[in-house]
Amino acid sequence: MASCAVFNADLRYKPNSTDEYYFPLLSAEFTKRQNDCIEKKEFPCDFPEPNDSLSDFTNQWYSKHLKSMKEPILYKLRNEDKKIIRFTHLGTWSNPFSYRIENSNGQITLTYSKTKGLGGYKAGRRIKHEQKVIKSETWEKITAKIDSINFWNIETHDPNMILDGEEWILEVLMNGKYHFVTRNCPDIYDGREYAELCKLVMNAKSLTTGKSH
Repeated sequence: MASCAVFNADLRYKPNSTDEYYFPLLSAEFTKRQNDCIEKKEFPCDFPEPNDSLSDFTNQWYSKHLKSMKEPILYKLRNEDKKIIRFTHLGTWSNPFSYRIENSNGQITLTYSKTKGLGGYKAGRRIKHEQKVIKSETWEKITAKIDSINFWNIETHDPNMILDGEEWILEVLMNGKYHFVTRNCPDIYDGREYAELCKLVMNAKSLTTGKSH
């Protein structure tokens, strides 16, 4: 008699190697420094993590959800003269979704994706995928906000230790530069300006030219 196996759909979306991670990893030097501190019990070992990099655990978590949305890996496009802004929302008990806005020679395209997964747990198959051309004024408004809140100099990592809630992840790739910031519930926990920027990206879905792909 054939045996029955339960397939874990989450495994389908987990990165098979670090090449499939959606964010740069913490450097080997930093990881060694952390591990040496823990091994020698020289507490506290909570060194500030470098900007624009994630631990293996967090990288796997974020990456499996972006992979399930069939999104591109943005930081690997730094040398391709791309202009892309992407907001990813991972709520502990809600369906993950992302908004990606790309400026290609003045045409602004928004891509919205949503999956059946749970942001704090398992990834799931994509259940929504929409592409629309949006107004150039919307791009200009968002990029102006990026400049006004000094986004490029905001620390990547959340200074607040919050065990539950919503991860708000914003990546910006522009003029060969890449930077990302992640915060948990910034609209509640001391991140008002960052939250306003993320909401501008989310609200862009309603500001279209009427064209869709």
